[in-house]
Amino acid sequence: MTSAASNGSPRFWLRCALCGQPAESPVSNFCGACGGMLTVDYDAGPMIDPARRGMWRYAPALPVERPDEALTLGEGATPLVRSRAIADRLGLPNLYFKIEGANPTGSYKDRIAAVGLSRMRELGVTGWAATSSGNAGAALAAYGARAGMQGTLFTLETAPRAKLSQILAYGPRAVAIRDLGRDPTVEKNTFRVVGELARSRGWALQITAHAFNPIGMEGVRTISFELAEELGRLPDCVYVPTGGGGLLSAIHKGFEEWRDRMMPVGAPAARMVCVQAEGCEPINLAWRERREMRPIPTCTTKISGIQLTAPPDGDLALAAMRGSNGWGTSVSDAETYAAQRMLAREEGLFCEPASAT
Repeated sequence: MTSAASNGSPRFWLRCALCGQPAESPVSNFCGACGGMLTVDYDAGPMIDPARRGMWRYAPALPVERPDEALTLGEGATPLVRSRAIADRLGLPNLYFKIEGANPTGSYKDRIAAVGLSRMRELGVTGWAATSSGNAGAALAAYGARAGMQGTLFTLETAPRAKLSQILAYGPRAVAIRDLGRDPTVEKNTFRVVGELARSRGWALQITAHAFNPIGMEGVRTISFELAEELGRLPDCVYVPTGGGGLLSAIHKGFEEWRDRMMPVGAPAARMVCVQAEGCEPINLAWRERREMRPIPTCTTKISGIQLTAPPDGDLALAAMRGSNGWGTSVSDAETYAAQRMLAREEGLFCEPASAT
């Protein structure tokens, strides 16, 4: 279904990534014809509105009809900090850190919530449902409160208490699911139940994965746009902490769009590096073994935020790695905590363990 911009001309639309059919409805989460994943396409045109600030600088390349009415708490335009100490040790003079913790609720998930809930509000949706180990829940709860939309969040039984306190402060209903993030059957059943609940009640399904939320995930591409603008080119490679695979695949999509529309023909691509925890690495196992992704039987890592045994966007992440000549690397929990300390003590950057991977 084509969506018209405020001036009446078509600007973006949802279609099936498998069969190419247009979506049945602007609130669809999957293809009604073949059940495939949906993707968002755009008319050729500008990608930047210089009159806007933050993430909404890229409003012409986002699936929102009325950006003047979009939900915002000041997300985007996060700092890109050049390494002071670690770069010298590694012999990498151009090593940078993208500080997504500077977003309003503390993670890049604010970009997803801002776009997804802005579009759902335009379409008259009044509630949302999602799963989260913490960051997505905080973002959706905050932006949902801003929009006046009631939310229901299904979270990990082991979700950090500090994150739960932040989420509950915004007022959504929260339900803890035993073994979510550790058992592939529980994960798939939870995704199914949440999807059915959202459809039956007319709520927006806001799970932060392309497989469930193609509109909202478009907001992640703005990370790529910011990096390309600040560097003046695409980076050589980007290391991405990876659980469900959506962050990595969305960043890759953003780079490819920027390269096609904003750079000279033949400009080099950015290589995508998938970083997973050794105790939960289904995407990297598939990459190393040169096969399609399959769920793993259990998760042993303690690193919250990247604990998914059946990544919903794992196939997209693999395609991004292979298509960009990238690779995968996995690290132990001990190495992750060591990196977290090193970033704080040597670079002055305190981040959560999932980012420290």
